[in-house]
Amino acid sequence: MRSAFIDNLKGVSCILIMLHHLAFYGPMSDVAMAVIPGVIDFFFVYGRMAVAVFLVIGGFLTGQKLFEQNVFAHKSVFQLIWHKYQRLVIPYLAAIILAIICSFIASQWMQHASISAMPEPEQLISHLFFLQNLLGYESLSAGLWYVAMDFQLFAVTALALFLIDTILPTHWSYQRTQLIGVLIVTLITLASLFIFNLDDSYDTTFLYFYVAYGLGILAARIAQTQSKMFLLFLLSDFLLFALYLDFRGRVLIAGVTAAVLCLSYQSWWVNSKIWMNPLAKLGRMSYSIFLVHFPISLVVSSIWVQLYPENPWLNVVGMVTAALLSLLVAIPFYQFIEKR
Repeated sequence: MRSAFIDNLKGVSCILIMLHHLAFYGPMSDVAMAVIPGVIDFFFVYGRMAVAVFLVIGGFLTGQKLFEQNVFAHKSVFQLIWHKYQRLVIPYLAAIILAIICSFIASQWMQHASISAMPEPEQLISHLFFLQNLLGYESLSAGLWYVAMDFQLFAVTALALFLIDTILPTHWSYQRTQLIGVLIVTLITLASLFIFNLDDSYDTTFLYFYVAYGLGILAARIAQTQSKMFLLFLLSDFLLFALYLDFRGRVLIAGVTAAVLCLSYQSWWVNSKIWMNPLAKLGRMSYSIFLVHFPISLVVSSIWVQLYPENPWLNVVGMVTAALLSLLVAIPFYQFIEKR
């Protein structure tokens, strides 16, 4: 299910993440803090939690794809992973080039920790294979780590389900094989929920983020069962117990998103015309916005440092300018790079 409703969720989340980065990285937000401290603090603390929504949606769409009957009979697991890689890598490489150019331009006008140095060959190669976080290399742009994580989560899930499909007896029914696959995904999700997501030392690995991605996968599978409400209630109990032991806002948002996606599956209201709005268009371009907004914001920040280094309200204007310009640049990026 790829619907305007999902695009609305992605549109809202994309805007929140963009505003989080504007609040987090500065330097405009450092100056604007003098006049809108509450707004900047809000996006600084809560904006990044919208990443959980993207992870759940990614898992939800992956669950629909990988739990199709005989999915590995139509395409090998390596074809599925390669197709995922191709969909991600071209706009990703274009974003890396844009990030390098914008970082160089920004470095001519300001000195700031958010500006990346010119990459070494090993760093570029690690980005090419979506492994920079695992190999300990600095990400060349704020949004690139998420793309790498999305690819790793998909690849690990696809390989796990393929191995299950391969090693189980061939005379087993599709339903029985699928049940084993769901159990494996559930175990990995629970391990992430109760162990890995509690330890920030794992936040460079897929194990830390699998709780949100796995919730999306399970929501997709639960949505197609006759016992949807019971299974959703059971999954919610595990989630609430984990939050009782150690409350995490990002996990709560992931759980709510998974429940909403599960309940929206084939529901009448999800096809309402109300979802056909500008947010849906932003949602469809969310990948492009995610990739271009940080490099564009860097250049705007470097200009504002030169022109308005101490004026708080003009730096608020600068932050708005950076956000709007990022959206404008994302339009041709989406049309001529991502869609192609």
